Amino acid sequence: MFDTVWFPLFLVAAAAIVVLAAALSRTNAAVPDKSRDYQEEYSAPDFGETAGFAITSYPSNDILIPGRFWLINGKTAEIEYNIVPDNFARLRVAELGNLDIPDAFTENAYESVTTYSVEGIEVTQSQSPGRRGMIQWRKGEFEYVLLSEEPQMNLIGGVSTDFVTQTEANKTG
Repeated sequence: MFDTVWFPLFLVAAAAIVVLAAALSRTNAAVPDKSRDYQEEYSAPDFGETAGFAITSYPSNDILIPGRFWLINGKTAEIEYNIVPDNFARLRVAELGNLDIPDAFTENAYESVTTYSVEGIEVTQSQSPGRRGMIQWRKGEFEYVLLSEEPQMNLIGGVSTDFVTQTEANKTG
């Protein structure tokens, strides 16, 4: 009699553990891993509902070809660029104090860091030949960065005027 009572209780307890484990695994799968960037793709650079702003203008021509639009960690917008003939760059925009710059671009010392003005806007260009390069600037309530993993000689400097003068972000709502 003792065995006939405990065996059904054991089966019920085991089933409850399986159901609880399945529910927890689904809950944890929906929570983004905070140690990595959480990216959400958009069809246009309007992140008003989530981040409260939109990129209202950005370079687009035969050489600077925008691709996919992302929102990173719910606060930094990103536009992927193909730069003719065979380069790639990422333009990131965020409200002041919210710009996510990948660690790979901030951890290493650059061989060249220069500051110059583009139509009255201070631009900082950081680059090491054949390796990562970036330009950073601020306009109004937003900060901007153009990132390139392996830019060809003077690519970043050569496109900086287009990005600085043609990129605008505005708060929405």
